[in-house]
Amino acid sequence: MKLIRLIGYLALGLCLVGCNGKYEIAGETTLLPDGTRLFLQKLNQEHFEIIDSAVVNKGHFTFHGHQREPAVAILIPDNDRESAIPPLLLALQPGTIRVIIDSVTHIGGTPLNDRLQTYEEQRQSFVRQLQTITRRYLKDYLSGQLTDSSFLSLKQDFELEQKGLEKITREYITANTDNVTSVYLFLQNSFLFTPEEQRQLIANASPAFRKNVAIRKVARMLAQLKNVAPDMPYIDLPLQTPDGQETSLSQYIGNGRYVLLDFWASWCPPCQRQTPYLKQLYNRYDKQEFSIVGISLDTNRNDWLDYIRGNQMNWPQLDDPKGWDSEAILSYVIQGIPHLVLIGPDGKIVVNNPSESELDSLLSTRLKRL
Repeated sequence: MKLIRLIGYLALGLCLVGCNGKYEIAGETTLLPDGTRLFLQKLNQEHFEIIDSAVVNKGHFTFHGHQREPAVAILIPDNDRESAIPPLLLALQPGTIRVIIDSVTHIGGTPLNDRLQTYEEQRQSFVRQLQTITRRYLKDYLSGQLTDSSFLSLKQDFELEQKGLEKITREYITANTDNVTSVYLFLQNSFLFTPEEQRQLIANASPAFRKNVAIRKVARMLAQLKNVAPDMPYIDLPLQTPDGQETSLSQYIGNGRYVLLDFWASWCPPCQRQTPYLKQLYNRYDKQEFSIVGISLDTNRNDWLDYIRGNQMNWPQLDDPKGWDSEAILSYVIQGIPHLVLIGPDGKIVVNNPSESELDSLLSTRLKRL
């Protein structure tokens, strides 16, 4: 009886310490000069909102507040000179959260932040490799030294690193659906997973994960996939031509041709890597039988125009200036770019978001090469 009572008192004591929801963010830095202001932004539904700020003083900064349930937050410096420092992701929860902003950034001190830090360290390793591969590709492409064999090698290296990133992200999400960090990482990395894999992750998650507003929106979008499945009619879209004229996708479909829709943006590295492939594809087949229609999600019109001119993308180019708020996103269930959709001569979808090898196989069996 006394042992049970003692356990009860211990539990009460722990609750008095942690259940009041107090948190402290104790930070130190050698990268940010004294006087730099840091903003603490908390994720509210789908947007980050500033909830506090602190100034670096003698290499230290501190935040205090209350947060009973864990929330996703970021720390970001308000200093253009420090723009190279990306927002620092953390879990806002009771306890002392320790942050070190140095050549190697570290966030920990609470159970959830320790888990998140382990994932972030693994993730950054893959991201650095992906960035290195992308830089090698762009260097070779711009210098005219990109051969078919080197492109294939870089592509395979990129896919291998992306597979590793997918694996560790899936493992983190699966193990943490009882807290909001998994929701955030699922939404940020959904492009790593096929629609079926996304459905499985949601179906196997905790009730709190499935009830999240943003997750429910993704689930509704995934339900839209039946509308862009093979043999479904293509969905028309209002778009603009490079000279600013209003047009629609229907003006470019039909006429007995297969039409490949390429949803992309000039700022997107994977889209940039795909440009040489699309140019090869466009020149491979008779224009009476096959065409490409580029649909840009650029919101900066000049960047879009400069890219298509500089890279001689001579197929029809259209733009939706609404970017990620465009009708195309929901209509074609686009969660990442580049996103390809092949439309047949009858105006029906042949395949939605195929791989390059899948697309090559389809076209080679249906069309004659020049």
